Amino acid sequence: MASPQPLKNFRILDLSRIWAGPYCTKLMADMGAEIIKMESLRVYDSHRGPVSPARGVVAYPDAEPGDEPWNRNGWFNCLHLSKYGITLELTEESGRRVFERLVSISDAVIENFRQGSLERLGYTYETLRQFRPDLIYVSMPAFGNSGPWQQYVAYGIGQEQLSGMAHMTGYADDGPMKSGINHGDPITGSHAAGVLLAALRYRRRTGRGMFIDVSQQESAVSLIGAETLAYQMTGQEPERRGNRSPHHAPHNSYPCAGEDRWVTIAVTTDEQWQHLAGIIGGDALAQDARFSTSDGRLQHQDVLDELVRQWTASREAYAISHQLQQMGIPASPVLRGPDLLEDPHYRERGTFVEVTHPQVGPRWYPGVPWKMSVTPGQVHWAAPTLGQHNYQIYHELLGMPGEEIARLEETGVIGTKPTGSRII
Repeated sequence: MASPQPLKNFRILDLSRIWAGPYCTKLMADMGAEIIKMESLRVYDSHRGPVSPARGVVAYPDAEPGDEPWNRNGWFNCLHLSKYGITLELTEESGRRVFERLVSISDAVIENFRQGSLERLGYTYETLRQFRPDLIYVSMPAFGNSGPWQQYVAYGIGQEQLSGMAHMTGYADDGPMKSGINHGDPITGSHAAGVLLAALRYRRRTGRGMFIDVSQQESAVSLIGAETLAYQMTGQEPERRGNRSPHHAPHNSYPCAGEDRWVTIAVTTDEQWQHLAGIIGGDALAQDARFSTSDGRLQHQDVLDELVRQWTASREAYAISHQLQQMGIPASPVLRGPDLLEDPHYRERGTFVEVTHPQVGPRWYPGVPWKMSVTPGQVHWAAPTLGQHNYQIYHELLGMPGEEIARLEETGVIGTKPTGSRII
């Protein structure tokens, strides 16, 4: 018997692209919502990659784009598990009529286009409500739907800089540094999923839908509340300190045995320091007055980091982590890609699930990031190839006859092959 899915009775028409919006709907799909991912054949989701990419790009399995690279990109295939995929051109009148029918049977519509893009096609929230009066419309432009920057274009790489996050990230005596990923995107997607659930609950109580304006930029700003308050109170800006902490030492990443292997160690109490000092330097280090207090350790953290580095350099990262964790000291290896899939903790918890994609074959993908005892989520199927579910959605869901669907294909309103080479 299949596990009950808490969102199985909700349908979301997903026009969003790249990361923030698709991550929102991925979370909803994990919990059973029916997600219909709609793309244009001329300008499809950028995460599918270009029509003719160079070989050797690691986003593709074995760095091989294949004959249909738009169906093989790992970014897209990771974010669109358990979604239905359709294509539709809203610039064509026949496509608009189909779109309006889809809106009429959807609980929510979500997009993260440049502000006003759907409105310029004639679809405001009030217009869409004509087809579904209790519709929930989630709009996620970079800077929201109001303000002087509302029509500016931005991607995740700009969100960290404009939020102030990148100004704090990096090493002392060096310039700002962005994170390894664009944090604003998944954070915004998480925020959008949460507020969408709240809107669905509100509609269940009142029978009314709503317009939800989610600013990707403000989602990123919300992550630095503590630093913003600290500046108002002290007038001092946060210092760039790499992996160090403003409160604790030693607190850093340290090299281990092997090529590019690292371990993180975070000592937060005097007791933890005594245990660590005993392990790496014996009684002499444990009794060193310079390090007996938190303030002292912060003052001498350059010396401490070198002492810890000398100890970790010849030891294996997992062995260090196990040894220190047994003593109550926070420590963990810095995992690389292969390590994630092989880690015994992730394996036991089912963090990654194997899914077979029609053009990629079996691959491991991140599964549902939480465990619910009564209504556990699950990954149902692989990400859709471009237009994979056209017939299923248009015929089985909308009841369109085969002849009408064939005409849409013949006129390029729907299809399974890109009709443009420009992805934006």
